[in-house]
Amino acid sequence: MSYSPSNQPVRAAPLDSDYERIDGDPYFTRVVSYFRPSDYLNWAISVAAIPAGLKLWEHLEPANGTGLKPARISGASYRAAVAIGLTGGFLLAYIRSSYRFLGWRENAREVAKDRYEMKKLLSQGKLPYHEDESALDDRGKDIANRNSQYSASMLYLLPWFNLAYHPYHQTNLEKYYENRPGEEEWGFKLKPLDEIYANANKSKYS
Repeated sequence: MSYSPSNQPVRAAPLDSDYERIDGDPYFTRVVSYFRPSDYLNWAISVAAIPAGLKLWEHLEPANGTGLKPARISGASYRAAVAIGLTGGFLLAYIRSSYRFLGWRENAREVAKDRYEMKKLLSQGKLPYHEDESALDDRGKDIANRNSQYSASMLYLLPWFNLAYHPYHQTNLEKYYENRPGEEEWGFKLKPLDEIYANANKSKYS
């Protein structure tokens, strides 16, 4: 199903944020590519902490009984602990990165990186959210967005990621056509949005 100017979905207003909103529903690989070194550090700590906690727990509360020698922890238990640490650490890093996109955490570094990437794509005449590369129709993109938007806030209960290209990102692309201090040095000459969308539609139906 395709939408038309007179047949558009009703969108809820974005939630309030303390910092600049970058993307209301960032694509999975984009969230991961914006991980900070601190996110990787927390991930590594999680991987190490779970097996270490398991060993400490055995020393404090031996499986053989209080006051007895701690039992040997099996390799399978350690592997399971590492897997839990890997998963939990990744989800923590993903949540922190997602919150920066939403403007719920300090995100000055991400704002600058986003503006560079978006300006570069717009200067190349490309749709910055790649919705023209999606196999979904307009209705499918709409549903995909409604399923994944704000999913980071409940990621520990239900891991759900945005794996669909769509145009619903709670961002006005016009903001990238304004130059902030220092951006003139990037040398990008952005093509008009109308032209970019017209070319994308032409390619879609050609």
